[in-house]
Amino acid sequence: MHRARRAAPLRFAFFLWLLVLVPASASAQPQQPVGPFVIDVRGMFARHKTEPDIAKNLDVTTTNLPTRSTGLAGGVHWYPWRSKAITLGVGAEVLVGGGSKTLEPETETDPTGPTVRRHFRSIAPQVSFNFGHRNGWSYISGGIGRSTLYTDREDAPATDTPGRKTINYGAGARWFINHHVAFAAEIRWYSVAPQQATAGAIEEPRTTLMVLSAGVALR
Repeated sequence: MHRARRAAPLRFAFFLWLLVLVPASASAQPQQPVGPFVIDVRGMFARHKTEPDIAKNLDVTTTNLPTRSTGLAGGVHWYPWRSKAITLGVGAEVLVGGGSKTLEPETETDPTGPTVRRHFRSIAPQVSFNFGHRNGWSYISGGIGRSTLYTDREDAPATDTPGRKTINYGAGARWFINHHVAFAAEIRWYSVAPQQATAGAIEEPRTTLMVLSAGVALR
């Protein structure tokens, strides 16, 4: 069971890598260039590390920490400059996700454990390098922005959660099934700076999240 859970993100990443390669190889064919703009809307899945310090600060066990977040990711990208092999894109990405976990009692007389919640929101400008043609292309991209990433308990919600400097980088691909609609898939890493404790939020260490997403692109 645990091996299957760990293998699922790896299978998705391998599949996405194949997606990235196919549009790039097709760029040898005479096609119209990438662009001029695209809007993405994707469902996302993120995997969190199990941090003992966070569990200690919340007065829970590490098994009470949620290790997954789900939500939505999306962005707008414009492609102002093209060469024979590469198209430069600029835009912005937004992500909103979260997850929770409640420990079930081991016996009928034990109380239900607290509900621990993860919250993750990010917005950042991005620069991308795109390879392919108008009907299908792959890309690598990255940017520096701010994110709100914190953990709290449902019975003690965080109230003062500062933004954290975040570097994101990743790769993806888009295939247009008609003139306006494409299938889009992406793998991205978010490197999030540490968070100092505030009056209403706990201290959290530096962390890196891997986010997998898939959905549609429109132009």
